[in-house]
Amino acid sequence: MFTYHNSPNRNGANREEIALAPSNVNQSQFGKLFSFAVDGYVYAQPLYVANVNIPGKGAHNVVYIVTAHDTVYAFDADGKSSTPLWMTSFRSAGVTAIPASDFPGTAVGNLFGPEIGITSTPVIDPLAPTLYVVAATRENSLHVQSLHALDLTSGLHKVARKIIQGSVKGVGAGSDGFGNLPFDPHQHVQRSGLALANGKVYVAFAAHYDHQPYHGWIFAYDATTLNKKATYCVTPNGQGVRRWHLDERRRAGGG
Repeated sequence: MFTYHNSPNRNGANREEIALAPSNVNQSQFGKLFSFAVDGYVYAQPLYVANVNIPGKGAHNVVYIVTAHDTVYAFDADGKSSTPLWMTSFRSAGVTAIPASDFPGTAVGNLFGPEIGITSTPVIDPLAPTLYVVAATRENSLHVQSLHALDLTSGLHKVARKIIQGSVKGVGAGSDGFGNLPFDPHQHVQRSGLALANGKVYVAFAAHYDHQPYHGWIFAYDATTLNKKATYCVTPNGQGVRRWHLDERRRAGGG
């Protein structure tokens, strides 16, 4: 399980399943085996890699978990130990996950809980072997979105992180008044699962609970160097039309 929903087209199908069948997926034989303690909310899908050689610990089947507290965990997927095989945090002195309180007067906290850190499902290149993940952090009062490439076996950075930034030509909401629309790391949340294709990592952004002004953004990065290869904005001239969620319409008396 290297990517969100198991395949690049996100259909969730495992066409090579050999272990699970109606004969063993039933009430008496199928259920929870064990659990792991982590430091924050988990929104992303766990990923799995078999037979990973962990330095000093031998080969393990590994499940990778990421949290809203900006931490990546590697656990033994067979439950042989509840202690992480490795753990990597993107927090440090002056660097935290983004508090939901940084969005006063909005419903961001209702959606994400107390903090926004790693929200989306990472993507894994098992041959590299590398796990790519995006972290949202608060760094000396500034919001930062960054792409990381971690060694699957140790959790160490393979190259320096890449701060996600860029701009396109446009006069949409949030533009600078000179025909340029910059990406705003405060307004946008990285919710879509990362994708890996043709040697590039693709990262997509939308909004914190439709908190305006926001736009749809897609960035592409070289999978080896993390150098940016492309920037695309869906609505460079969009002015940000408020679209209520169903629960908001109901609170307002709508259908």
